[in-house]
Amino acid sequence: MSKNEKHDRLLIQIKKVLALLKEKYLSQPTPMLELIISRYQHANDMLESCNMEDLRKDMFRISGSVRAYLESHNDYMNPMLGEMDKAEDMLTDTFN
Repeated sequence: MSKNEKHDRLLIQIKKVLALLKEKYLSQPTPMLELIISRYQHANDMLESCNMEDLRKDMFRISGSVRAYLESHNDYMNPMLGEMDKAEDMLTDTFN
């Protein structure tokens, strides 16, 4: 898979997670959820506006979001966590 295809798939996944996070925030607003949303929004904005050659994995701050979410929410069975984990894996795959 080309780097551009990986970029496109990662962007789609980030948007999917962002939508799920915002939906969760509407029903249960918390400062931690707000922080996670801001990090995913930042990742989305970078993917949409920057050239792939200028990006590095360490510029994205979504790694560890699953753990951060679970530290503030007792919601281990939430399917959103699987999508967040998938986004983190795709980020690693895109920049390795």
